[in-house]
Amino acid sequence: PIMQTTLTVRLSDNEAQALDAICASTGKSRSEVVRDSLRAYRLREALRASQAQLGAAARASGWLTEEDILQDVS
Repeated sequence: PIMQTTLTVRLSDNEAQALDAICASTGKSRSEVVRDSLRAYRLREALRASQAQLGAAARASGWLTEEDILQDVS
């Protein structure tokens, strides 16, 4: 069974209005929008971490631009 947790979040009036506008335009509930936002945030952070790690390795290999990469793999 999937465990569920209830979370209370305090939003400013502007944030609550923005959330409600997103819900109205997407047809999603507040909970769905917040869960989607959390998943998107986690993905962005994972991509940032990968980019930092891979970027250092790419620079060490002499890849400074996309053209450098394309030249090596072509």
